[in-house]
Formats: sequence, structure tokens, C-alpha cells
Amino acid sequence: MITRLLRRVYTILHQTVFPPQCLVCRRFFQPTGGERSDVLEDGGCQKHGLPLIPLSRLGGLLSGCLCQACIRQLVAVESPICTCCGLPFKSRRGADHRCGECIAEPKKFRIARAPLVYEQILTRIIHCFKYKGKIQLADPLAELLLTAFRLLWDQESIDLILPVPLHLKKFRKRGFNQAYLLVRNWHTFAGKYPNDPTDLQIERDLLVRSLPTAPQTAFGRAKRATNVKNAFDLNDADRVKDQRILLIDDVYTTGATVNECSRLLLSTGARHVDVLTLARAI
Repeated sequence: MITRLLRRVYTILHQTVFPPQCLVCRRFFQPTGGERSDVLEDGGCQKHGLPLIPLSRLGGLLSGCLCQACIRQLVAVESPICTCCGLPFKSRRGADHRCGECIAEPKKFRIARAPLVYEQILTRIIHCFKYKGKIQLADPLAELLLTAFRLLWDQESIDLILPVPLHLKKFRKRGFNQAYLLVRNWHTFAGKYPNDPTDLQIERDLLVRSLPTAPQTAFGRAKRATNVKNAFDLNDADRVKDQRILLIDDVYTTGATVNECSRLLLSTGARHVDVLTLARAI
């Protein structure tokens, strides 16, 4: 009791003298003091509905890294969405249905979902994470992604979780694979709440990027698929046979990367492939 009180007093004094600085806007701010678990309480989130996470509760996860002004600018994915690729429709009326692109060019994966829209503020957050080395964002973003997984997938519906890999040259330059950091500590977070998935099979090195492709941002929609064609391989093809697989990445833009990964996995014997990303471009 006394130790906890002293730790609390120290934290308050430290934050008063040295207030945290928002990683996005660089302004100093006072933490709200909200617990990260607030985001996991029943706040209107439905098992198969969106938005996944009430924006008023995002501060519980991100308040240590971002100011409330930046957190309030985040945009949640909301229904109606494409039942396949998860694209939020501009019209806010009607039920979820398959979009025109998924009808014209069916995807290899079964479904793709993301909790947040890839708009201005989230773009800056992810850029801080990926390109500026602010890996202190990894754990709050990872727990946010785990929350989305918990809400959209049944505990026993996934056998393997695979982060989309970087090529070795890019990995050496960046120093980490952001997709892996988004699932690396899921074992730590899981099991704290009822119905949490506790037996997560996360394979970091099973799926590999064998070709050093150019960044996808350099291409339009049509050329992105060509850019990543045959760019991936498996270290152990037998490991994916008859497995239900969840691919993890940071952003879904056109879906070319996860679609190519899904093609490879299905051709090697995977039962089906689902996709979960932090952000969905629209």
C-alpha cells in the first residue's frame, strides 16, 4: 500500500515537472490518468459491428504517448463497410455489402478489417512509429489491434498469426518490422479479460519477403499488385497446411500486399486467410 502510494506520488511529481510531449504535435500535455483497460469495457461495441472502439475511450490506450487533442482527431471505421475488404462506404446508410472492386476482382483473402481510418492524424502517428523510430507506440497500438481482434474473431477461429514481413535490406535499415511489433506482446495483453485468446500462435519468420520490392507508395493501384507479385515465400510450407491464418499489417491501402501473401498461403494449403490492419485507407 505504502509502496504503491509513493510510486503514485512520484509519478505525479515527475509528470508535473517533466510533462510528456505528444509524439505527433510535439506539445506538452498532462496525462488524463485514464486506465488502459477502459477501452475494453462494454461501451457499445458489438461483436460483429463497428465502430470497434468508441473514440472517447481511445485515450485510455494512447494517453501516455499522445495528447487528447490528437486522440480526438482519430476516426473509427464504421458500418456500412465492404463485407470482404472492410472499405467504409461514403454513404452512412444501408447494411454492410460487398464493394464493386471486390465483386469485379475477388480477393484471395476471406475478410480484411481495421479499427481506424487512415486519415491525417493516424498517418502521422504511423509515420512516427515506422519512420521516426518511436517504438514506444508499439504496445498501445498493439493492444488497440488486439482489442479489434477480440471483437471480430472468435477465440478458436484462427490457428496462426503471421505479420507481413519486410525484406532483409529494409529490416536492417529500419531496425524492426512494424507489423511484428503490433503482435509481439499480444501474449502479454491476452488473458487479462474474460474470453481473451490465450493460446496465440504467432510466427514471426514463417512468411518471408524474398524480393526487395520498391515501396508501394511509389505506385498506383494497378502497379502495386505487379510490384509485389511473387515477392513472398515460406520457410516451412508444411506449417501452413490446413491452417486458418490471420495476416497482420499496419495499413491496408489497396490490399495488394496482403492479397499476394494470401495467394501464396492458399496455394500452399492454408484453409483460409483473414487480414487485420491498424488502419484502412479510403
